[in-house]
Amino acid sequence: MEMQEIIKQAEQDIRQAIKDYGAHTKQTEVLDDVSERFIRRLARDSAYAKQGLRELFSRSPAWDERIGALVINGTRTHDPDYDRILGLGRDILHDVLKPDDSRYYSIQRALDFFCCPQQDETDREMSIDAINSLAPKAYTPTKKPSRVFKALCDALGVTDGEAGSVFQRLFAQFADELAAKRIGFKLYVSLNPAHFLTMSNPKKDGRGETLTSCHSFNSTEYKYNNGCSGYARDAASFIAFTVADDGGSEAFNNRKTTRQVFAYRPGSGLLLQSRMYNTSGGTRGAQADSRLYRDLVQREISMLEDVPNLWRTVPSTGEKSGWVGAGYGFGGYADWTYADFDGHISFRSDFDEKRCGILEVGTYGLCIRCGNEISERLYCDGCKESQPICDDCGEHCGGLNTAYDIRGDEVHVCSDCLDSNYRYCEVCNRYHDNGNMRHVGGRDICSRCLSEHYEQCKGCGEWLRKGDTYGVYGRNGYSIQVCGHCRGGYIRCSSCDGYYHPDNTRLLIRAGGRHRHVCNDCARDYVACPSCSSLVEVCGDGACPSCGEVIEERMEETA
Repeated sequence: MEMQEIIKQAEQDIRQAIKDYGAHTKQTEVLDDVSERFIRRLARDSAYAKQGLRELFSRSPAWDERIGALVINGTRTHDPDYDRILGLGRDILHDVLKPDDSRYYSIQRALDFFCCPQQDETDREMSIDAINSLAPKAYTPTKKPSRVFKALCDALGVTDGEAGSVFQRLFAQFADELAAKRIGFKLYVSLNPAHFLTMSNPKKDGRGETLTSCHSFNSTEYKYNNGCSGYARDAASFIAFTVADDGGSEAFNNRKTTRQVFAYRPGSGLLLQSRMYNTSGGTRGAQADSRLYRDLVQREISMLEDVPNLWRTVPSTGEKSGWVGAGYGFGGYADWTYADFDGHISFRSDFDEKRCGILEVGTYGLCIRCGNEISERLYCDGCKESQPICDDCGEHCGGLNTAYDIRGDEVHVCSDCLDSNYRYCEVCNRYHDNGNMRHVGGRDICSRCLSEHYEQCKGCGEWLRKGDTYGVYGRNGYSIQVCGHCRGGYIRCSSCDGYYHPDNTRLLIRAGGRHRHVCNDCARDYVACPSCSSLVEVCGDGACPSCGEVIEERMEETA
């Protein structure tokens, strides 16, 4: 592609990335502020800055020009070819692998250790014995096989340490094949500025926050998200990442599952690998993935530059850390400078410290409104001052959200204050101060909607929708509303059908000994037996249905 085509494609990718990034989050005020000036300048600056890396990567059959990335997957990787390992081993040991050499059979047996993975235990022990007889202490159970073979070569006197020598080339191929591994996923190694902007997934994704960080582009919570465009505009950085699925650009832009920033200047033999980020937070438990990504990147670069894939890797915070530095004006999070984040610097065998110079990572980012260079955050001072002020924190913000404070007055607040101080009412669909919110029946409801649409059970205190409560008469005789469960503690009057507190009811005995309850008011319609004091409904013969006494005669006697 011509440069202008590259720039136009990058502009389209950035626009799509911004759209995808905000597809599943309500926190979009920053994304709404991204201007065409920012998009056009970032696309142009990135295209020109990364010309060297693009020219290098485009030589690879794994290069996908449309997305601006190497796509390393199962078609680019393979399991070890042990026939090739044997052939390379024989070529390396050619000068000592002579039938008339007394060591000939021991060397053959030693080679079996590397190219016969199906050896039984006895044969493997014989191969290890052969190695130790040729090169004492070369083998230990924890040493990498390629290092065991290197120690064997040293002992046999075939090693040539000169950079670019035949030995170096053959040994690099031998070690690569021995450590070959087929991967069942796609690793995207990208120069696309859209992928730098979305290097961390968006904050407040409704599907669940995964792989978010201080570089999440829809947040102004940290100053470091300026680093997204800062990485995209330098000459050395590229990003390696995996995605949740192969669903196209949206997965690239808001559903990354792992990602690392690498930096390399073509021809230098000096590679930086920064912190691994994944959906579990990264670093801890991610060392195996980090080693694999580094190995895949090193192999690809070495193959493209036709240099033996022989690297020495050290921690990025160790004594060699001075070979890498943040570029002037870079405001991103330089995570390779922290030991806890497991960053690495790799030096290839052809690295020349006299000619290399320091690898500078990152540069100035761009203000998302005016497109001018800045070192921190997403807005320059001028654009920031022109932004509205949050009613809560008093800061200038990219966009404000309408909410209602503790007094019920309308306020306009930034997303951070909205998340911290307000909750969304699922009845009126507005944000209200946390102090005015209740969680009722699995829903967040403001106090106003609560009073208009809900009633509180006077028994257990539970809130229910109006119409879902029941009227009863409490101990004091006043009507109150209760839930269905609490109504079970009240007694239904068989005369008026009202529900009453047990203290305000009486047991009524009817003819045939049947029992019912009536409220105190309805009890006045019945007679209390002078003999047994029961409240009764007099039988047809005037007898008490409880004790059998004739109530009228008994009442006359009493009188």
